[in-house]
Amino acid sequence: MLVVADSLCKYYSLGENQVTALDNVSFSIDKGEFVVIKGASGSGKSTLLNILGAMDEPCKGSLAIDGVELNQLNERRRSHLRRDQIGFIFQAFNLIPVLTAVENVVYPLSLSRAKDAKERAMDALDKVGLKAFAAHRPGQLSGGQMQRVAIARAIVTQPNIILADEPTANLDSETSANIMLLMEELNKQSDITFIIATHHDYVMSLASRIIEMKDGRIISDLQRPNTSASQFASDTHENELEVS
Repeated sequence: MLVVADSLCKYYSLGENQVTALDNVSFSIDKGEFVVIKGASGSGKSTLLNILGAMDEPCKGSLAIDGVELNQLNERRRSHLRRDQIGFIFQAFNLIPVLTAVENVVYPLSLSRAKDAKERAMDALDKVGLKAFAAHRPGQLSGGQMQRVAIARAIVTQPNIILADEPTANLDSETSANIMLLMEELNKQSDITFIIATHHDYVMSLASRIIEMKDGRIISDLQRPNTSASQFASDTHENELEVS
């Protein structure tokens, strides 16, 4: 198993009260899965994503990624694990506005001083269909293009896992469908494991597995046949034509 979470708990202090963000959460995820974590705001899905991404630590329980127990790592080794094993896609894109698209994609590679960083960044931009926009800054790109740059930045280190927190929340339906098509292609072609936190039904319809959370707990964990993102994109286009 690529990811093994065992009895994860996370608590926060709020004045004199203790808030439970995660309550005894356990699951495992195999390499190549396309998993959606479903839940309303406050259900614990973003907290779980932060822990899976080694950006936060549980108060109790354990987490192993590719056989490595995270609670046994110091901060330097946790940082290396984030850099080498995990790619991140955020709702707000989180691109550096003064850098070009290719410079934003190069940035994670600069942390490891990769000698072929520029070549790998251009290849990643090519995979997301934005090689021609390499010299553009984020302010010169559409929302969908910025998210594609963010995806290129996530895949450029060739991670085992990509974590995405509401990756289509700021996009229109057609652009969202195209972004999900891209993620689906990367999942199938590169065998990258995707773990996506969302509450959008159409994103869930593409997942091979849905983990539903409520009040910090997993209330269901279902394997399901997924619908192709290309079919969703086609249906979205047909629905827009009917409305017009």
